[in-house]
Amino acid sequence: MQIQDFSIYRELYERRSINQTAKTLQYSQSNITARLKSWEDELHAQLFIRSNRGLTPTTAGELTYQYVQTVLTATANLKTKLRNQAGRDVVISELLFNYLVLHKKQYALTEYNFKLKKSTDIVNGTNFDEQLVITYADFKNLNYHLVATNWLVVNYFVKERLTDDLPLLVNSDVNCPFRAMTLKRVGTDERVVEVDSWNSIIELVKQGRGRALLPTYLAEAASLVSESGQNTFRIPYRIFALNEN
Repeated sequence: MQIQDFSIYRELYERRSINQTAKTLQYSQSNITARLKSWEDELHAQLFIRSNRGLTPTTAGELTYQYVQTVLTATANLKTKLRNQAGRDVVISELLFNYLVLHKKQYALTEYNFKLKKSTDIVNGTNFDEQLVITYADFKNLNYHLVATNWLVVNYFVKERLTDDLPLLVNSDVNCPFRAMTLKRVGTDERVVEVDSWNSIIELVKQGRGRALLPTYLAEAASLVSESGQNTFRIPYRIFALNEN
């Protein structure tokens, strides 16, 4: 027997219907019938009496349901313990990882498993099951709820006061708010260069080969100069937690 067979049996017992169980679990009726027969063959017992009204559990069926509940509960508890032992899984944007984990040290590497993803991957992703998602992308997933909102303070930085016509550097992640904010301010005579790496963008600015919208904490560490003096901007980021079942 596989774990999914236990879930199938539980649905059969609680719904008392092969048809309703098939619809709920998105299996064919023939598949559900075959799984039930496999249970009865393996246990050498009739588990349900079939009639026009549906399924009626036998005494053996009642005992089997109790067993199924015990196994499913134990399995869920085991998964929780293993997940807690391995650490909490976190999906996070690269710049936010650099800011929250490396710079501010708010999240310990020994307590969390980090998965760095681009904004587009976070926006378009549907099969998330990580405990936390930390992003400045437009994340909308009904399986998660908003925990907190904060901001990255950002500005346009260069190596030194502009003496040449340096290009504006943007990343290629179309759902990134840094890219969107930068492209909104581009003038008709300005050059824009797309670079598919935050580390490369930062390094190019450090080398004096471009200018870019960057978090102020990064610029200060690299002794970069603000284009607009003290006029800073704020990009919101949010922390989402997986809903508890």
